[in-house]
Amino acid sequence: MELCETSKDYELLTQKIYKAILESEGVENIAVRHDVKIKGKSGVEHQIDVFWEYRYVGVSHKVLIECKYYTKPVSLIHARNMLGLLSDIPSSQGLIVTTQGFQSGVIDFCCHYEINLKKIRPPQGSDWDGCIQIVNVNGELYQNQYLDMKLAFDGKDTDTKAYFDMHGSQISFNVYDSSIKDGGVVSFIGEWLDSKIVANLGQLNTPNTEVIEPENAYIVLPTTEKLKIKSVTVLWQLNKQELSISVDAMDFVHAVLEDFNSGEIEYTLNKEHYK
Repeated sequence: MELCETSKDYELLTQKIYKAILESEGVENIAVRHDVKIKGKSGVEHQIDVFWEYRYVGVSHKVLIECKYYTKPVSLIHARNMLGLLSDIPSSQGLIVTTQGFQSGVIDFCCHYEINLKKIRPPQGSDWDGCIQIVNVNGELYQNQYLDMKLAFDGKDTDTKAYFDMHGSQISFNVYDSSIKDGGVVSFIGEWLDSKIVANLGQLNTPNTEVIEPENAYIVLPTTEKLKIKSVTVLWQLNKQELSISVDAMDFVHAVLEDFNSGEIEYTLNKEHYK
C-alpha cells in the first residue's frame, strides 16, 4: 500500500498526524506548520519540513521534524544535519520521521544526542497482535419482496379529484419513482410498506396479499402533486438471504506512527481522517 505519492505528501501526512496528536489530553496546540523557514542564532535561515510547537504543563516545546520518504534506511548524514539544526535553533527538539527505518550508526548517534526517531508507515498485520483484526459475521437477512401493487385513490379528496379531472383516469406513473407522505412523514414506498407489513417466518417464500387502508397518506409525484390514497393492495413475499461479511481493521487505517526504538505504536490515522 502506498502512503503518499510524493515526499511533500509525506510531509503533509506527518503534519496531519501531529495535529491530531495535539488533541490529546493535556497538550495545548500552538502550531503545526509545514515547510517553515526558521532563522538560527547564526543568522542562517533553515527549511524545516514540519515545525511543531506545543505547550505541556505550562512549558512550551519546539520540535523540528524532518521527513524522509525513502525506500531504504536513513543514513548518518541526515542525523548530523539534524544535530546542526538543533545547535543553531536553541530550545528545540529534533525528530526524524521515515518509512523504512535507520542505519545502525544513525540509531546510536541519535540516542546519544536525544534525537527522536519515528516511522510513519502503512499498517501491517502484526500491528494487531493480541487484538482482533478480522471479524467474520455470518447470518441471515429476512426481507420483504414486493411483487405487485395496486393503488386506489380517494376521489373525495379535492386535490386528488382535480388531478384526475385534468389528466383522466388512465394516467401512468412509476410509483417507485414517487414517495409517500403519511402523517406528515415522507418516505420511499418500500420503507413505507415495510412499516405496514409485519411478516413472520411461517410466511417464508410464500406469496401473500395484504390490503392497507391508511387514514391520511398521499402519493407524492415527482411533480410534487399529491394524490390521497384510499387503499393499497400488495402482493408480497418474505425472502431469506444468507450473509457473510468480513471486516478487516487494516482496511480502516491509512498510516501508523511508530517509535523506532521501542516499536510502540503511538498513533493510527484512520483513512477517513486522511481525506
